[in-house]
Amino acid sequence: MMNRSYLSLLVLSVLSIPAIADTNIDQMFSQGTLKGELRLFDFTRDFDNTTNTKHDTSFGGLFYYNTAKVNGISFGTSFASANPIWINDSDDVYGLVARDANGDHDDVNRLQEYFVQGDWWNTKFKLGAQELRTPMMNPHDIRAIPRTFRGFSAENKSIDNLTLSALYITDSMGWSDNSFVSVKEAVQSELARAGVIADVADNPVYALGAKYLLPFETVKTEVNLWHYRMEDVFNQTYAKVKLSTDVGATNLYLTPSYLTQQATGDETGGPLDTYQYGFHLGAKLAGADITYLYAKTGDDTLLTPWGDDKVVIQQVYQSARGEEEVNALRLAYDFEKLGLNGLEAYAFYGQYEVPTGAAKDFNETDFSITYKFSGTLSGLGLRARYAMVDVDQGEDLDDLRLYVTYKFVLGK
Repeated sequence: MMNRSYLSLLVLSVLSIPAIADTNIDQMFSQGTLKGELRLFDFTRDFDNTTNTKHDTSFGGLFYYNTAKVNGISFGTSFASANPIWINDSDDVYGLVARDANGDHDDVNRLQEYFVQGDWWNTKFKLGAQELRTPMMNPHDIRAIPRTFRGFSAENKSIDNLTLSALYITDSMGWSDNSFVSVKEAVQSELARAGVIADVADNPVYALGAKYLLPFETVKTEVNLWHYRMEDVFNQTYAKVKLSTDVGATNLYLTPSYLTQQATGDETGGPLDTYQYGFHLGAKLAGADITYLYAKTGDDTLLTPWGDDKVVIQQVYQSARGEEEVNALRLAYDFEKLGLNGLEAYAFYGQYEVPTGAAKDFNETDFSITYKFSGTLSGLGLRARYAMVDVDQGEDLDDLRLYVTYKFVLGK
């Protein structure tokens, strides 16, 4: 499968050469764009009882290069790096960096993307390694390096306010992988984390998606619909509607969503028949943003090996367990209204409940503060996040995450 992906990319690149041969190829590269982000992260998770502390400090970043388009054809690549520093050997690996054969901290240095892209007929075609931004396949950028994928994608915008998408994905890389693994292996690893050992069918993932902004003036309405299929493993269908309207100086919004997952064919990933529905209901006024979140999950735990868009996603936990009900409240504030441009903060409380005997109930409280510099220090950002998880008759934990980032752009 991996060799076929490389061969397809090579063939398409060779076929594209005649299309740009009568143009200045040097211009394609000299007018390209280089952007990146340096990242210094420090994550610590402390447990109240016997579980060992997890701690990583990593330094590295992301570096993206895209050529200019010539006759609709362009090329892109990116490099990602996360290297352990200031390591205490007694601490377990958190997940910012890799884990070596002995369970110790190890660096991650990899090609994040390499692709050829064509822009024709209001459609963007991309073949190769690429970051995807779809509900159930996305970078899920919560560690030092985001997830990435390999395969083919297409995005069409021929109709006003409508975006149509298609995917054919064969491989993926998680946060701390140094090389691509097949989507089969990614599913097996996700199942293994839940204690399930399975020999999953070696099939790609197909997906179709649509996003439409309805032509309503009073209530802004955006509809998203996606379907993903991995034969003999599972299917999932995702729908989300974003509604918002202004009432005086207040912006009110409601975002309901619904996800279904079912095992298919030979069910090589095991039986799966579940769902998750819920919503965000909130209001924005004078820099404040208050949101109530509700999520209900079906009989089985959600299977999410490639990133996801669950209803409730907090710093440590998300709505995912079978038969789980989550109620959460988030209060955010942008201090720009007080003259402190670039300063934002939030508090986020979630209560996670399951039927008696199924698992343990718990609650999580998160705090976050972010500052983005401007002027001569534009691009520099600081962030601190702290989470407390209280488990009923279980082991509590505290989670501290510190971020220093610097974004830059060179070229066109």
